[in-house]
Amino acid sequence: MKVIATITAATLLAFTTAGLASAAAAEPRTPEVDKPRLQAAAKNVRLKASLPGTERAISIAFAQYGPRDVAFVSMETGLKTFDVTDLDQPKLLDHLTKEEMALPGDDPTKRFWENEDINVDPKRKLAFLAREVNSFGRALPGDRPTGNYIVSAVDPSDLKILSFHRQNTGHTSTCINDCSYLWTAGLDRSDAKTGRIFVTDIRDPKTPKELPVSVDIRGKAGEGKITHDVQVDAQGVAWVAGDDGTRGYYTQGWHRDPLSGKYREAKAWDPVPYAGGTVPKADMPTSFTHNSFRPIGRTLDDGPRPTRENPPGSLLLHTEEAFGSPTCKTEGRFVISSLQGTHNGEGWGETPKEMRTVGIWSPDDQEGTIPGNVTCSAHYFDVQKRIVAYSWYNQGTRFLDISNPAKPIQIGYWRPDTATSWAPYWHRNTVFVADISRGVEILQLEKGAYDAQASGTPVTLTAHYAKELARESDREPVPLAPNPFYGWACPMVASRDDSDCGVGACGAPC
Repeated sequence: MKVIATITAATLLAFTTAGLASAAAAEPRTPEVDKPRLQAAAKNVRLKASLPGTERAISIAFAQYGPRDVAFVSMETGLKTFDVTDLDQPKLLDHLTKEEMALPGDDPTKRFWENEDINVDPKRKLAFLAREVNSFGRALPGDRPTGNYIVSAVDPSDLKILSFHRQNTGHTSTCINDCSYLWTAGLDRSDAKTGRIFVTDIRDPKTPKELPVSVDIRGKAGEGKITHDVQVDAQGVAWVAGDDGTRGYYTQGWHRDPLSGKYREAKAWDPVPYAGGTVPKADMPTSFTHNSFRPIGRTLDDGPRPTRENPPGSLLLHTEEAFGSPTCKTEGRFVISSLQGTHNGEGWGETPKEMRTVGIWSPDDQEGTIPGNVTCSAHYFDVQKRIVAYSWYNQGTRFLDISNPAKPIQIGYWRPDTATSWAPYWHRNTVFVADISRGVEILQLEKGAYDAQASGTPVTLTAHYAKELARESDREPVPLAPNPFYGWACPMVASRDDSDCGVGACGAPC
């Protein structure tokens, strides 16, 4: 569907006092009770614009087309492109719909899922969409394809599917070696059932080729451990997060292989281990890392200030996604680890070495945090100029100064009502937030956030939540349910009217 529309800049709604709605009765015979609302709150952050029609947004990527700046928004309804050259007036360019993505046997009225971390080839202008097992209402005992769509975005106003590459996983896909290869992570649905990365040769995007290799194998056959996401740092090291921590690999050049002691050439299908390991149970009880980032090279100034104790390139920032603690008191936290002592293969083996924990942060007992039992866990984050933008589901988007890695501090937050924050992205000094309830919102830090960073003063805890500045809307929170395969590590939206998402559903085996 080719739709062109101009989106005017979002007029900032007035911040008003917010609290939980009280119960109300309409008539004695037919009492009606208002559904409780999540309190809304914000500090040192303002809304610059919204992208309408992006409800159920999951992930975002960007690409330059000469002077034109384009955002790719992956959603349950497919893929949308926006011209965001003028952040005050974004323009919808195209929508690759579910109907266009549906394979034979799919029900296009059901959701596309999940493509949690969309990647775009900035040179060839290709977008990669990972397809999960429960897309389009697929359920047992029928066939449930997983894999990757490869989409041509040479003209971002005319998206075209070049191919669908079926493989035995389809949770996240990451470009490796200048997008010549894809590393796809997720639960291994082959008979092997090991945690591993699948490697695909995409030099010809119309005929992708699966390579007969496995990378970053975790656990024994049949254990069902998983890899979750891959992020490549500024030196080209690919960091694989999942069960048993995070491990980095060289994928190009000649390096010493710490497992063999020999120098050899690293390749996308035969990488050389670099460093990494797991996190102490006291700091990450589940031993499951969701995604990671190592500040190095051109991104060094985005991370903590290097010190003698923590020299350049020695720190790894990563997320534990877990929901055992509804307030994030004990699980689902942001962790900063030291890679020192893990460069000789210590993170590989049946019992990976624990990295030294440098710092931890969670929204528990922080200003702007909703007390009580709400969906709370660390999810995706992005870093710029020592400020981490962080999604915490119902606890919204938090902004942390990590100049001192041992003491991250909150300098601002955006937690509008009904927030289900999935992933934030720094882009041109703004932050695009993919909120699966509210859609894409473009945020800008106010002066108070930078003042707090400069002085090292955190936003202080306020007990009077009802007095916080807040923004209301007419939306309702989007309910989440544990994924039948990943559990709460990757929850699914459980809409009240979705017949395919209930107990034993969501594509789960009965």
